Amino acid sequence: MRIAFVVNNYPPKTGGVETHVHSLARHLRSLGHEIVVITLAERAGVAVEDGIEVVRMPEHLRVGDVLGFPSPGATRRIARLLEEHRIDAVSVHTRFFPMTWIGLRAGRRTGAAVVHTEHGSDHVVSPSALISTASRIVDRTLGRRVLRSADAVLGVSESVTAFVRRLSGREARVFYNAIDPSPSTEETGRPGGLDRLVFVGRLVAGKGADVFVDLVADLAATNPAIEAVMLGDGPDRGAIEDLVRRSGVQERVTLRGRVAPEEVRRELRGAILVNPTTLAEGFQTTLLEALDAGGRVATYDVPGAALLQEQGHPVEVSARKDRDALRDAILAVREGDAVAAPLRGWYWDDRAGEYAQILERSVQGRSRRA
Repeated sequence: MRIAFVVNNYPPKTGGVETHVHSLARHLRSLGHEIVVITLAERAGVAVEDGIEVVRMPEHLRVGDVLGFPSPGATRRIARLLEEHRIDAVSVHTRFFPMTWIGLRAGRRTGAAVVHTEHGSDHVVSPSALISTASRIVDRTLGRRVLRSADAVLGVSESVTAFVRRLSGREARVFYNAIDPSPSTEETGRPGGLDRLVFVGRLVAGKGADVFVDLVADLAATNPAIEAVMLGDGPDRGAIEDLVRRSGVQERVTLRGRVAPEEVRRELRGAILVNPTTLAEGFQTTLLEALDAGGRVATYDVPGAALLQEQGHPVEVSARKDRDALRDAILAVREGDAVAAPLRGWYWDDRAGEYAQILERSVQGRSRRA
């Protein structure tokens, strides 16, 4: 098939959706499909990356390092690109991105099937009343339209498909997130050890970086071997650095900022991933990356965590979304059974073929309707 990903964000931008799209596109290409990515960037241009044509269109009015807008007339230009590439199926992701709405419209103009993957399990969580209100308006208008109009709708966890149902009445299919396997242990560097705690995420309200620092300080009072590393950056970095100083854990906590994916795996190897997010997560691949690297997970109740625990992986879900409950989860997973179930079925080699079948059925269904 000839497949176009029409997305707001794509590497070198970083984030869960970006990683999902990049991995999926590469693996679909390895299966023999022709792939083009149409996205937004500060600098427009066309490049071939990993054997994939990437078309970057000008981005305007970027909000919060996440959301940007294309130039006027983008639907017409994208429809022309779809026709030039004779695209069979358009892949769009997350209901509130402008390129999702535009990708749907452009796909309809050219007769391509449109498959939408939802990555959020609830409305956007923000301390800003303006952002929360605006996001709900977008969800109930343009977002709902995308969910109801796409030829197929997928959700990266059961929590996400339940949200799709609540918002649109549409029944979505679960299409779990996935990862690429880690390189061999010889290539990943030294193991972290169970006295090493790792936080991975943007330093923004709701991700729980402040809770992580509090936990390190609490646990260090009774365990002098505790050390911690924080991977990620964001607008709250200054506040987190100040909290580290005030908590007296400067010698224990290393803030590394944003690092390459292979460095994330290296830091996770053999360590405990602590995941205190209260945002509307879809399915965090960091959970899988920790397990793949031989680590363990202590987390708030987030999509996919209970399933991984049920499958026999070293995952402990806190009884409540508060610091004390998460501390108990850390201690429980630290003392847990060292023998874990192998991480099977959670890799892109498994998932890409499933996605190709979904696209093929959607293309066939649109052809019959035409």
